[in-house]
Amino acid sequence: MVRAVELGSMRAALGCAVFALLASCSPKTGTPQSARDGSPDGAGATVSSTPSADLDTAGDAGAPIEKAANTNDDAPQDVATYLKSKLPKGGSVEGDPPKLKHEVQPGQSIAAIAAAYLELTEVYRVEELAKAIGKSNANVSPGATITIPRPLTRVPSADPKNDRLGWPEDKILRGVFVTGSYAGIRWAETVEKVADHGLNAIVLDAKDYEGYVNYPSKAKIAVESGAIRAKNIPDLARAIRYAHWHGVRVILRIPCFHDPWADKRLPGSRLSLRYTPTGKPIHVDWIDPTNIEAQDYAIELAKEGVEAGADEIQLDYVRFPVHLPMRVAMLPDPSERSKIIRDFVKRVRAVTQAAGAYLSLDFFGVAATGERYDIDRLGQDIATVAPEADAISLMTYPSHYGKGYMGFKNPADHPEIIGIGNKMALAQLKPTGAKTIFRTWLQAFPLGVTRYNSQYLLAQAKSAETSGGHGWLMWSPGCEYSQVWNGWPSQKKAQANAQASAK
Repeated sequence: MVRAVELGSMRAALGCAVFALLASCSPKTGTPQSARDGSPDGAGATVSSTPSADLDTAGDAGAPIEKAANTNDDAPQDVATYLKSKLPKGGSVEGDPPKLKHEVQPGQSIAAIAAAYLELTEVYRVEELAKAIGKSNANVSPGATITIPRPLTRVPSADPKNDRLGWPEDKILRGVFVTGSYAGIRWAETVEKVADHGLNAIVLDAKDYEGYVNYPSKAKIAVESGAIRAKNIPDLARAIRYAHWHGVRVILRIPCFHDPWADKRLPGSRLSLRYTPTGKPIHVDWIDPTNIEAQDYAIELAKEGVEAGADEIQLDYVRFPVHLPMRVAMLPDPSERSKIIRDFVKRVRAVTQAAGAYLSLDFFGVAATGERYDIDRLGQDIATVAPEADAISLMTYPSHYGKGYMGFKNPADHPEIIGIGNKMALAQLKPTGAKTIFRTWLQAFPLGVTRYNSQYLLAQAKSAETSGGHGWLMWSPGCEYSQVWNGWPSQKKAQANAQASAK
C-alpha cells in the first residue's frame, strides 16, 4: 500500500515531490501494520566487507567497548549442573554432553512439557519445542521417559548485557528489518537465515510506527496508554540471546515522535502537538519532540533495550513533522530544530554508552542530498546531530526520488543513488571531525523498479560499501527477503553442494 505525503515546499528539483509511505503487513492478517520513515512522514557478485581505504575507521574515544558474548561469572559454568538446578518435576540429566530426560506425569500434555523445558533448550518458541518433542518420541503417555530435544550447550548469563556482541572490529553490519508481529512467529527462522546467508544483524521493532510496543515494557507511557503488545516478543532478553547465540547482532528500533497511539490514547493528550491559535491538542499522529516526557518515553524504551542485551538502539522518526506549518502546530523555528534533536540524542546516548551499547539514527535521504530549508524543517542537520550518534542510517531509497533527479528518467532504477547519498553525507560530517559511521538503508521492495531482483540489491550494497559506508540494512515493510536470500547464498547449501561434489 502506498500513500502520498505532504512535504510542503520540498524542492521538486531534488526529486522529493513524492515519497511513499510503505505499509508493513502482519504475516497473519495482511492488515497494514506500520509505515516507514523512509519517506517523509511515512516508510551475484560478492560485496567487499572492507570500507574505502581513505575512510578513518578509528573508534571514537567515547564509543562503547566491544564485548564478546560470554556466560555469567556467578552462574555454574558446567552445563549439566545448570540443567539439574532448573529441572521440573520428572526431569533428569544424563550423559556427557548432557541430555535431558523427562518422565511424563499423569495428565501432562506435550505443550505443558514444552513450556516446562523451554528455558533449558536452544529452541525459541514453545510451539517449536512441542513439535520437536512429538517428533522425537514415539510414546508420550504417562509414565514414559522421553527425550527433550536440543538441550542447552552453554550456560545463559544471568545478566543479558554480558551476552552483548557489540560491533565487529571493522564496524560493518549487514542486516534486515523485522516487525514485531513478524518476529512473533518467525524470529528463530529469520535469525537462522540471517546467519546462514552471511549477514550479521537484525533490526527489530521494539516499538513500531503505530506506537505499539512489542514486548512487556514497563515504560510509563506504554503502560498508561495501553500500547503494549507483549505476545509479539514475550521475553525480549531471550529473543536477543537467541540471536547472539547464532552470531547475529540485534539493533532495536524505536520510532520516537511519530506515535499515533500515544497521541490519541494517552489520557489528557499531554504529549500531543498543540494547535497554534488555541494551544489545544491536535491529533495528527505525532507527539511533540520538544516535550520532555515524550523524549523520556523513548529513553525509557532505550534503557529497557540495552538492559535486555541489545547491541544497538536505533532511533527512527527522530525529527519534526514537515507537513504542519507553524501557523497550525506550535513548533519551534526551523533554525532551532536540529539543536533540539541533537540535545535529545545526547540524552539517549548517555544511556547507551553507559551500558556498552551503540546508538544509531535513521535520517532522511534529503538530509544528505537536499536543501537547507528542508533540512532545517526536519531537524536533521548532519553536522549538528550526527556527531552525537555512533551511526547514521540514511534512507536514500532510489524509488523515493522524483523523475529527473540527477538527470535520471526513473531514479528507482539507479542503485548508485545510495552511494551518492553516502558521499554527500560524509562531506557534511567531515568538518566536525566526528567518527560517526554511515550504514545506509537499502530498498528491499519493488516500488518503481523496472526489474527488481537480487542483482538490484547487490548493486545497492556495492554502492553503499564503495562510497565510505560501513555495511547496510535491508528495508522491506512486509519482511519479504527472498531476493536477499537469493543474492547472498546459503552457506549450508554451499557446503552441502561441495560435499556432494567431493563424493
